Amino acid sequence: MPINRQILSRLLAQLPQPAPCLKDLHIFLHWVIANCDRPALATFFRPYNAADTCYQSSYLGDLLGRPVTEIAEMFADSDDALRLAAVKACLNGSLPIPTDIFDANAVDPFAEMVKHCRSCFIGHFTQAEIWRAQGYPVTIIELQPRPGDIHWNDSKPALRNTEIVFITGLTLINDTFLEVVSRTPQAKYRVLLGPTVPCNPLFFDYGVHLIGSTLISDVGLAIRYCQHGGTSVRHAPPGALRRVNLTNRPELKAELDRVIRQRALERV
Repeated sequence: MPINRQILSRLLAQLPQPAPCLKDLHIFLHWVIANCDRPALATFFRPYNAADTCYQSSYLGDLLGRPVTEIAEMFADSDDALRLAAVKACLNGSLPIPTDIFDANAVDPFAEMVKHCRSCFIGHFTQAEIWRAQGYPVTIIELQPRPGDIHWNDSKPALRNTEIVFITGLTLINDTFLEVVSRTPQAKYRVLLGPTVPCNPLFFDYGVHLIGSTLISDVGLAIRYCQHGGTSVRHAPPGALRRVNLTNRPELKAELDRVIRQRALERV
């Protein structure tokens, strides 16, 4: 499904002028790294077809030197995850970085809350599996569900009463983000997270309370990790990637600071 045009237009309006041009592009199994104003990444997943594994081309044409606005216009209405991820990577490497970001894993402020609050993860996150296995009221919703997950098509009852919802950035590529928001009217907190997510306060206007994104700190390390098959921020080599967050709810930042202090004491 194409990128939501309203959200895309509002992001494009924030680009510096003239719009940055694509300087470099790397396509890996599930990640795209683009260098426009700075190196940045986005995640994509293409449907797997065991009967025809080579039917999708990864060649996007020669995009180097093209402005981000032009690339966005070329691919925004595509139904191909790779092309949409290329747009997101270019945006992530071009949009201004807010000055009030802070380093953290976006799920950390909720470590205590999920023990007693109804929580849903849109996407199969490792932390969701851990908390669910510990008996917390955590539900995992997926387009390709694993045992114990709920399929997206059957998710409305679970989402209707959820108090905390963690939303994968891939919803910005498959155009289900706004549907998640509409299905979670009782959510006290909505968290939009993942490498695909632009670190931009725009998403607060759509009911998100915490934005978790990933910046590239060392592009050489990041590319080397991807070349060796890396697809997880969690397992990236130290210094390659940086998890950053942005929130409009001061209590979440305060809770994260408390968690960090507690962990520091536990290490002493």
